[in-house]
Amino acid sequence: MAFSGAFSVALLASLLVALVIVHTKNIHGHLTLDSQAGVQKLHKTPTPRVGGIALLFGAVIGGINLPPDAFALWAMICVSALPAFVSGLLEDVTKRVSVKARLLATICSGLIFCLLTGYQITHVDIPGLDLVFSFWLPSLLFTAFAIGGIANAVNIIDGVNGLASGTSIIILSGFAIVAWGVGDMAIAGACFVSIGALSGFFLLNFPMGRLFLGDAGAYTIGFILAVIAVALPQRNPELSPLIGLLALSYPVIETMISVQRRVSREGGNPGQPDRLHLHSLIYRSRAKRLANRLGAPQLRNALTGLMLMGLPVLSSALMIVFQKDSVWIIGSFAFVMLVYVVFYRKVALLRPLFAALRKSAVMPERKGA
Repeated sequence: MAFSGAFSVALLASLLVALVIVHTKNIHGHLTLDSQAGVQKLHKTPTPRVGGIALLFGAVIGGINLPPDAFALWAMICVSALPAFVSGLLEDVTKRVSVKARLLATICSGLIFCLLTGYQITHVDIPGLDLVFSFWLPSLLFTAFAIGGIANAVNIIDGVNGLASGTSIIILSGFAIVAWGVGDMAIAGACFVSIGALSGFFLLNFPMGRLFLGDAGAYTIGFILAVIAVALPQRNPELSPLIGLLALSYPVIETMISVQRRVSREGGNPGQPDRLHLHSLIYRSRAKRLANRLGAPQLRNALTGLMLMGLPVLSSALMIVFQKDSVWIIGSFAFVMLVYVVFYRKVALLRPLFAALRKSAVMPERKGA
């Protein structure tokens, strides 16, 4: 089948480029290595952060093997992703691209996607908002901003080995199941190629973190998730327009909580990094205890990602079950948020740890995995 071939080629191409990047880091490391210094860094040794290049090769070479209809859509997605990818890669190499510039680049990618494909959010099954989105310009601007926001949300959860890529593979698998069920082979093909490209990278990122996604990889895969979330219900009106919100609920909720936390902190701002993400707290508490109990402290980072992958599994499963019912999808999103908040509070309210983290939330330090 064409899709299995596209998946396999994407995986092998991504894996091959990832291996080359890792084994040549002595040559390019002065540009590509991610140091341990930084508020959110949890790794022990400098590691290449240009895994996005492996994803790019996997996506392009795998996409060539798609059937014509699927390739046409995939080509438009890849072209649209270029501003997000380039801005992220520049940051990975120079470490000098501002958060605002990268956000604008991802929004620009969203705008290009809407104009190239004609897909944008035209309704959300919520009275009032549907009236606003019935007008072309508000719909276009909101869709572009939402796509940029999701791309940045995936970058926010890219903090431990396998978490962003594993979460994305799970969500893409959910989208593929829904697309296949409604007969949308073009979207299914895009999902298969994306999963293949991510899987090649994943083999070197998990469990030991020999290669990182970097901003280019995180923004690009976040962009792909976002545009599929927009295009799938637009191409298949029987589906709820909110399926993407539910499928992406983990990175969306993490971003919402992070913005609220940073704004409420005196002198803080939404773009200010801290060490209070859910994965950061789990890494310093439950994952550490579990890794020590297993006698494998080197797996602490990977165990953190595994503990959190239940959230995208839950949201994707609910999305598949309630794919045509917006009321149930809204209720499911609220349920996933409740699970997240309860889990966050159980971890964050470890008083001594939480107090220490609050004091040093914006102070850089050297961390070990």
